[in-house]
Amino acid sequence: MNLKKKLSKFIILTGVFLNVTTLFYSTILHAKTIEEIKNNNAHNEDSAVILLYHRFDEDKYPTTSVNRDQFMRHITELKKKKYNVIPLRQIIKAFSQKRKLPNRAIGITIDDAFASVYDVAYPMLKKANMPFTLFISTLTIRNKRGHYLTWDQIREMANDPLVTIGHHAHGHISLAQTSLDNAKKDIKLADDIFKKELGFIPKIFSYPFGEYTPELQTHLKSTGIKTAFAQYSSAANSLSDPLSLPRFALNEKYSSDGRFKLIINTLALPIRDLLPLSPILKDNNPPAIGFTVDKRIKYLKNLNCYPSHLKTPAKITIIGKNRIEIRFDTAYPKGRGRINCTMPAPNKRFYWLGLPFFNFSK
Repeated sequence: MNLKKKLSKFIILTGVFLNVTTLFYSTILHAKTIEEIKNNNAHNEDSAVILLYHRFDEDKYPTTSVNRDQFMRHITELKKKKYNVIPLRQIIKAFSQKRKLPNRAIGITIDDAFASVYDVAYPMLKKANMPFTLFISTLTIRNKRGHYLTWDQIREMANDPLVTIGHHAHGHISLAQTSLDNAKKDIKLADDIFKKELGFIPKIFSYPFGEYTPELQTHLKSTGIKTAFAQYSSAANSLSDPLSLPRFALNEKYSSDGRFKLIINTLALPIRDLLPLSPILKDNNPPAIGFTVDKRIKYLKNLNCYPSHLKTPAKITIIGKNRIEIRFDTAYPKGRGRINCTMPAPNKRFYWLGLPFFNFSK
């Protein structure tokens, strides 16, 4: 074979090789892209972030309201493909069955049934096709329009597949600070009104002011309520107490774009053997806090815990490989307190564990 023919054959073979190689790598890259898309919506996480709103575009109440522009920016962010806004019942079911949730699972809740829910939030969420749960205190609802929703408006929303109605007791009193008998009567009164007005009694509960006691949790469980929500900042997972699940509360001051993005990208820190068992502080104030972190979580030395009444982080001791003990010397003042523990997580996210404490001393 002369040189010219050899060169021609080499060029042809090289071209075939390059085409096959290109096709091979294109297939790999395409498969990788498909896999990335699948992973984005895959059920890979035992974690959910649950958001809590109250009022919308009510300037007179900045501590419980978000303005229309803030809420629109929240919805716009949540519409991005990496987030999965899903019904609260789907989150609850996954937790109870120990099943994974879609990545960055988000639940939206609204407490108290103010009129601005119907006027502002409902149309915006409906347009975005985002489900939410509305927790109602029955005492505030009247058949005439005022600062709160009417039963006609609630019935309209209850018939929408996007809306779930939740139980927020009757008088919007602190069920943790009244007697257990009074708390039972308040809940029963709401039960009767729900049954009369809606034809059913909601089985998802939200504690007024986020305050609860172990005795109140036991009573709720006896009535068939298996899931109840408090009001303290933390991501949740299947290891969380189903009768005191956390929610991130949002208002005008704490709804900046940066904070909102940080919150909805947090992960639940998987823990067991939490102490103390009760959030009620009596002779154990300040509390000795301890929990065991799942052994798959590494670099616990990066964990920091911040009591709400102190300007400096608490002292953390790591016992063995994954037992955390938290100590500080200053007692919680009267009222609601909390501690927030955070540490870096994969993919530039953060683990966020919050714990509530209540000092009802007189």
